[in-house]
Amino acid sequence: MLPMPQHPDRFAHTPLAARPAAPPRHSARFGRALCVCLLGASAMLASGARSAQDIEFGQDEGWSRERKALMLNLGIVAGVSLYGFTMWDWGESGFAFQSEGWFGRDTSSGGADKLGHAFTGAAATAIAASLYRRWGYDDAEAARMGALSGLLLTTAVEIGDGFSPDHGFSWEDQIANMAGVGLEYLRQRYPAVRERVHFRWEYFPSRAVREGRHHDIMTDYAGSRWLLAFPLRGWGADGPVLRWVELQVGYGTRGFSERDRAQFPAAKRHPFVGIGIHVPLVLESLGARPGVSRAFEYIQIPGTALPLPP
Repeated sequence: MLPMPQHPDRFAHTPLAARPAAPPRHSARFGRALCVCLLGASAMLASGARSAQDIEFGQDEGWSRERKALMLNLGIVAGVSLYGFTMWDWGESGFAFQSEGWFGRDTSSGGADKLGHAFTGAAATAIAASLYRRWGYDDAEAARMGALSGLLLTTAVEIGDGFSPDHGFSWEDQIANMAGVGLEYLRQRYPAVRERVHFRWEYFPSRAVREGRHHDIMTDYAGSRWLLAFPLRGWGADGPVLRWVELQVGYGTRGFSERDRAQFPAAKRHPFVGIGIHVPLVLESLGARPGVSRAFEYIQIPGTALPLPP
């Protein structure tokens, strides 16, 4: 899942209004998509095991868990490499570095791409860790190996970009990758952290997407924002009201792309705090399967929180 930075900023000292529209940098967008592909491909790989019960009683007649882990990680490298060389321009230049900046107003997306990178790393780590648990690894092993697979995915994409004449290896992107992987490792390894902190992506299509002028939600930064949610129940609140509440802090950007100027005439960075409904708990109370409610530890439903400023 899942996605995302744009083209490196080569106009850092040019007034924003005077810059040409920056073409999207596809690596992080594809990183999110790869999370979805990783989930589907790995689910097929996991079908070598007959069932979770068979694994528990040692009756699995398919691949060993070590072989599945090896094939998963080889598949990550092969899939990223195949797509990068086929669809992007990897290999058309020598390896080079490219500084993109962080969250400044003079960057190509105001830092939204960096949070996209972090979310990609976190989502890939979560998916991989869940597969490792399914294959019979304990929680500590699954968390560690999931983090390594998440880091492998995001680093492979960034290294590939280093051999692209248009992109280059960005340390800012890689640090964001590592931050997302690291946070999700802590969540996977320590139940108390998982109950207290969620890292989510919220998306509502921007006008450009709704009007058909843009078709890639993974680079629709004007419709995206990312947040950390802190469910009060995880912090000890067990009252009839507070247990359903969570506090949030997040960030998004608006109007950095030329296609969004009709909706947002000026480029704006949008940090916010908010209060919201703890949707995973709501779904749990309604009898949703654990995997369904857990998905909303990573996805924020628009309209279920009040951000300030809105």
